[in-house]
Amino acid sequence: MPAVATAIPLPPRPAATMEGVENYAARCLAHLHLHDWQFGWDNTIRRLGCCKMQQRRISLSRYYAETYTTRNPEQLWRTLLHELAHALAWVHHRARGHGEVWKRYCCALGIPGERASARDIEFATPRPPRAPRFCLCHRETGEVYRTYTRKPRLTTARLRHCYIPGRKSDTLGQLTIRPIEA
Repeated sequence: MPAVATAIPLPPRPAATMEGVENYAARCLAHLHLHDWQFGWDNTIRRLGCCKMQQRRISLSRYYAETYTTRNPEQLWRTLLHELAHALAWVHHRARGHGEVWKRYCCALGIPGERASARDIEFATPRPPRAPRFCLCHRETGEVYRTYTRKPRLTTARLRHCYIPGRKSDTLGQLTIRPIEA
């Protein structure tokens, strides 16, 4: 375990709302003398936060924040401090990752024992599956073999050589991609 660094006092936390997190992140960046860094939201659903050293940007998942501001606000603040520790380790030591320098900054920011990831958090799928918009079908009979949510990149020339396994004699040269009518 790394030696505990001197505690870094942080501004008082506001209520756990999206605007509150944004304002608090901006105040923390200024307080920690990270004036050329920015905070923002991203649209990821598989991670909680991110620190991009080269762009000098800290971001939190919008989906995660909307879900956890009411359910587990302490985890939201902890994630923000986790990313701030990455920024401080980079600015002062050019240290990446979850090594000893990062752990010392976590302790100084008030999150001792911070881990590299929060495996105990279950992410639910934020969006329902999209309806199919295109289909692979037989040119003459209209029989549908497959559906797609996005238009496949198959060209007409390439489709001439495609067939459905087990039905080569029926489908070779007879397949086409069509939009599905609503």
